Amino acid sequence: MLQKDCQSHVILFGGTFDPPHVGHLSMATLALEQSGADEVWFVPAWVPPHKDSTAVDYDVRVNMVKTLVADNENFVVSSVERDLPEPSYTVDTVQTFQHKKPNTYFEFLIGSDSLAALSTWERAAQLTQAIDFLVAVRQGFPFHETYAAARRELPHLRARALEMPILDVSSTWLRDRTEQGLSLCGLVPERVLEVWRRTQLSRKGETAGDDT
Repeated sequence: MLQKDCQSHVILFGGTFDPPHVGHLSMATLALEQSGADEVWFVPAWVPPHKDSTAVDYDVRVNMVKTLVADNENFVVSSVERDLPEPSYTVDTVQTFQHKKPNTYFEFLIGSDSLAALSTWERAAQLTQAIDFLVAVRQGFPFHETYAAARRELPHLRARALEMPILDVSSTWLRDRTEQGLSLCGLVPERVLEVWRRTQLSRKGETAGDDT
């Protein structure tokens, strides 16, 4: 459906969010401002098929994202993936939203590193015919070159770049810093860190219990 035919405009922002951080918040804020969308819907992944399934419990991740975005009324957190059949893929999530909100124009927010790998996603051709993409540029993945390469594999792909500073912050990097005893100050809001720390302590306690 074309944007001009729709009553509302929503950006879908999927991810593991383990933990959610300032990079996620910056991407969503700039996407909202530059796209003219009404809202950004954060969609934590239930069981990400292409990632390690040892992510923090789903409800905890949903709670962390809600904590992250609590001050912005244009940010919504959806737990739709809880109710989808497993394994859950992005194309299934997108089609679920489009079915529920047929008069809404949806775009999907990703980093340019994900754009480079988009052709490997499950039913990628179907996905690119279903939704347009907003792309936050990541270091090492310049938009125009990455987009051109992706379109060679996915000719129906439609994407536009966001103007934003390159923030090389990832949840994996933050977890590595934590394991090394390094600070996350300024990278994850303190109220989100509090939820995450409680979860990490709980998981360590469970692991210790398993060893006894």
